[in-house]
Order: sequence, then structure tokens, then C-alpha cells
Amino acid sequence: SLERFLQLGENTIESFLAAGNQGATFVEFDVQLTKDLVPVLFHDYSLSESGTDVPIHDVTLDQFMHVSSVQSPRGIPSAIVGSSANYAAHGDVRLYRPRSRSVTTAHDKGAEEVKNRMKHTVDYLKKSFKPNTRGDFVQDTFATLEDVLRNVPEDIGFDMEIKYPRIHEALEAGIAPVSIDINMFVDTILDVIARFGGGRNIILSSFTPEICILLALKQKSYPVLFITNAGKRPLSDREKRAGSLQVAVRFAKQWGLAGLVAAADSLVMCPRLIHFVKSQGLICGSYNALNNEPANVELQVKAGIDVIVADRVGLISQTLEKLGA
Repeated sequence: SLERFLQLGENTIESFLAAGNQGATFVEFDVQLTKDLVPVLFHDYSLSESGTDVPIHDVTLDQFMHVSSVQSPRGIPSAIVGSSANYAAHGDVRLYRPRSRSVTTAHDKGAEEVKNRMKHTVDYLKKSFKPNTRGDFVQDTFATLEDVLRNVPEDIGFDMEIKYPRIHEALEAGIAPVSIDINMFVDTILDVIARFGGGRNIILSSFTPEICILLALKQKSYPVLFITNAGKRPLSDREKRAGSLQVAVRFAKQWGLAGLVAAADSLVMCPRLIHFVKSQGLICGSYNALNNEPANVELQVKAGIDVIVADRVGLISQTLEKLGA
């Protein structure tokens, strides 16, 4: 049957538990490394919550977690910015459970200061929000990869998007186009998975072709999927191997990858492309906001899609059940 995925910007244990309760058989999250080589869950390449455009790989785990504690002490959002529409935009998944606001005035002031500092960063100025947050603040504390492998029930599968900045992504994020040695980066993450993965179903994926190559070469236990922006508008991805679905398929086959996860745009526009990918012996998946609409999901399911990544997990789970997927 079709696996049901949920992508949540928060990358927190609480959100993964909520996803499982809503019917997701897998949850998708982003993995990066801190300066002291600890795999953590975080969406953006820079830690804007610090008030600067400092890359995740330039802060230690202690510094990373300190920012989390300032803006969300004890996992309680101390100053949510925005109306309930911020929650509704994420559909049926209710990640924030109302609880008493027992935080101190000092914590509230600290959270407000974080919000104000964040507004001067490159990422926030471009988007006016942080994908890793709800409104301005995360709903739960940041997490390490070990945390989620230990604390999320093993029956919930993980699709780990390994985030290693490509040059154009680094420049767009306002950070220097340098990073941790790519072999050390991949080895460190794989080591944590090997130690704490247990019997959990795990998929590894990345937008960065070199990461996909190394993941496929260094281990054979978990399938590797190449994520591509092929067909997505406006064109911003400068990676030639992701420039078209045909080139992405050729790349995946050349390096023994299990399949592709493509932007849903082209697959919704031309569902026959799903058959093209699968005819090459590859898994075919899709992602982005189009997958929050049941009609788009139904179109892809009928065309044979294998993986759907969506935010509105409750609604899309119901759609898949009706389709018998």
C-alpha cells in the first residue's frame, strides 16, 4: 500500500507523535550537523533565532539547544505571533496542545527579544517567517537525531532529508559556501542511525546529489531517494542533475538510488511522468503544497505514485483510505 508521509517544519518529537496519531506511517524531517558533529533536526541552513545568519555547522550543540530554551522554555511557546490561521495552514495536524502559560515574564521577554533579532536575518527578510517555526516560535524544544530515534515509537517510519548546502543554497541563505567535510558529515549521521535505528523503517533522501551518492555507497540497509525540483516554478535550483526529470532519473539509475521524490507540479500537470519514472525501476514520490489538496493526491495515486509527502496528514490520510491506497 501507499506509504503516507508528513512533512513538518517543526522537526520536534511532539510533532512526530501527533503525525502518527493522525495516520502518518512515515514522518519526514531534516538532519544537519552542529560544529561538534552532533546530528540535529533543523530545516534552515542558518540559525536565525540567534539573531544572526550563523550556519548550523558553526554552532555547538549546547549553543543550538540554548537558543531553543530561550524561545520555548520547557517546550512551551511563550510568545506565539500570529493568529490561529497559522495553525489552520497546516491542516488537521494539531501540534500545539493548549496548556497553562506558566512561564515567567523574564522568559516572555527573552522570547520577544529572539523574535526581534530574527527579523534582521537574511532568511527572515526574504520569507517573513521561519519554516522551522509556527508563527515566530517553535512549539517544542529542538531535538537531536538520537533523541527522535530513541523516543519516537519504532512503528513510525522516518524519511530523513539530509541537508548539506549546495553553493547556490548557501549564498541564498546568506552563509559562506563552506561546510563540514562531506565524508565526515555522512559518516557521522550513518553512525547514529546504525547505533539507534533498531528495526525502524528508514528512508534517506537529499536534494544534494553528492550526499545521495555517498549514502548509496556507504550503506545498503536503507533506500536512498534523490529529491528534485524538476518542473517546479519559478526556476531557482541551479543543480543540473535536478534540471529535468529525465536527467534526475538517469542520475538515480547511474548511482543505484532507489528512486526520486519530485516536486508535485510536473506530476500533477502530467501524471504519465509517474509511469516514466517507475518504468525505469525507480520509486516515484512527490512533495510540496500541491499535495495538501485531495484532488491532486487522487490524481497521482491513480497514476501509480509510491510516496506522497504532505503537511495535511489527517486530510490526506482520509483521501488515501477512500482510494484504498
